[in-house]
Amino acid sequence: MKTPNSTEEKNSKPPVVVVYRVSERAKTHKMVVFTNHLVDDIISTNKRKPLLPYEYVFDEVCVGSSCIETYKKRYKIKNHETVA
Repeated sequence: MKTPNSTEEKNSKPPVVVVYRVSERAKTHKMVVFTNHLVDDIISTNKRKPLLPYEYVFDEVCVGSSCIETYKKRYKIKNHETVA
């Protein structure tokens, strides 16, 4: 049985959900869930190798697992990618 004070729960980060489009004119939305990254690492423009390319248009960025189902319904996304 896990206790709330275990080291795994202290070090775990909440998932970051990103809904994006490949270009400004694209109609299809895609979703990526990052499990071990911070929001600042994802939306930063100063990285040499960004997690998502700079050309992508971010529509939504949210922290927490409750956003996954909400954005799937809102943008009619069937499958999402999970990045550890």
